[in-house]
Amino acid sequence: MMIRANGLEAYKELGRKQGEEALIEDYKLEELLRCPSRYLKRKADEEAGAAAMLGTEVSWQQLVQYSVCHMVNDYYSLPPEHRSEYSIERSADRRWTNRTYKFDSADHYWQVRYRAVSALKQLLHGEQNGAIRPLIVFESYRTHIEAVQAEISFIVQVLYRPDDRPDSPYVIRKYLVDDDPDVIAGFRHLAVLFCSEAFEELPGRIEVFGVLSGSKYVFRPQAEEVAKAADYIRLLREYARETETAAQEEEETGHVHRRRNVCRKCRHKADYTHAGGSKSAKPTSRWQLN
Repeated sequence: MMIRANGLEAYKELGRKQGEEALIEDYKLEELLRCPSRYLKRKADEEAGAAAMLGTEVSWQQLVQYSVCHMVNDYYSLPPEHRSEYSIERSADRRWTNRTYKFDSADHYWQVRYRAVSALKQLLHGEQNGAIRPLIVFESYRTHIEAVQAEISFIVQVLYRPDDRPDSPYVIRKYLVDDDPDVIAGFRHLAVLFCSEAFEELPGRIEVFGVLSGSKYVFRPQAEEVAKAADYIRLLREYARETETAAQEEEETGHVHRRRNVCRKCRHKADYTHAGGSKSAKPTSRWQLN
């Protein structure tokens, strides 16, 4: 299996069925798992041709995620000898969001920045990570997956081989600001399914770093996980359809469903309050097919 540095070009043809079947986009699945209400709002805005309006609706977590991704990309774009903690600080000066009003307070803004920059110094430059020579940094791939009868669009944040040997197992790494367990499980399954098809080989490791929590999650996928990952994605597509159908029926009839996909973590949660004031929980365990 050959993973090329300009990987997107290598797999463009795998998306040849574009427009003929369903498209599964990784960032939308993450949004669905993290916040069903925001997922529905994005979908409604896109269908109305108003996706640009979402810029005023982003949360501070999303803004920090954008900044972190740029900083990671800046760091690995430098030659190893030019990477340093100072280069991370300089990148933060350029990349960190200036939309302080999205945070709880000015103190919150600076606390989050300090925690994120400190964590990235350790995650990127600590433990000899500065010597890593990634094969892929923030490339978007798209390929047809027969097992789920859909195309999958997948962003590889960082892919590298630990010892630079062409025959050694590669590692996929993802940096998350909000390391929600559902989002991590979703990324794990999607990475397994996508890599098994697009790269014809599973990664030796899947690493997820929680930038604000300081947590590190490491998975070593096995061949039998591919079928489980396909089951997971099919169930998640069903969950998305149920979410969209329930929202459409409520809009058309005015009747509030006793929906399962309640968002408990953001300001949209009031949209998911049932009649009588009760709330139900998203079926987390259903989607974690470990």
